[in-house]
Amino acid sequence: MKKFILFLALFLIAAAPGGTGSQMIDYFYIHPDNTNQTGLFELAEKIEKRNIFLNIEDVMCMAKNIFFEAAVESTAGKIAVAQVTLNRVRSPKYPNTICGVVYEGKHYASGFPKRNQCQFSWYCDGRVDTPPESRLWVDAQDLAKYIILRQYDFPDITDGATHYHAKYIDTPKWAVQKKVTTKIDEHIFYRSHGYRKGFSF
Repeated sequence: MKKFILFLALFLIAAAPGGTGSQMIDYFYIHPDNTNQTGLFELAEKIEKRNIFLNIEDVMCMAKNIFFEAAVESTAGKIAVAQVTLNRVRSPKYPNTICGVVYEGKHYASGFPKRNQCQFSWYCDGRVDTPPESRLWVDAQDLAKYIILRQYDFPDITDGATHYHAKYIDTPKWAVQKKVTTKIDEHIFYRSHGYRKGFSF
């Protein structure tokens, strides 16, 4: 019954005037191949199984991380930042939500982050954290939605990385205890030496 209700909702959105329903599309992924009856039932099953309805807060947190860390990099560079974020979510060493990972760091009692004491530097660099309206910001939001929804459908191009830093800065002290996994655009990616595929440390 639950799957049928999901199917009905997806069918109504797919049949809505203007295509797939631009306002509702923010909540789950509709691909043109899925808009026939069989495809919609399969999509409903995936939604039921994975609970892939999007949390808009998670999308915005991921989008900001992509934007501020890699807005002008290639798609691969953006995806790598997103995958590091998700690798941390899956690790017991970090918060278990996307926003928790992105905003992790020391904070004042007021709630404001302490400068230069965050996991991702853009969050506590003292600058405004509201992205300007631009094509790059729209792209970051679209990619964030896609990555969150399809995170189990393609390989991790960072090979399990939970850390990275820009190539143009001095190597951080923490990097000595980690293994380089890859270099993409302007970032070098790292993971713990004890990493095993399927596990995050």
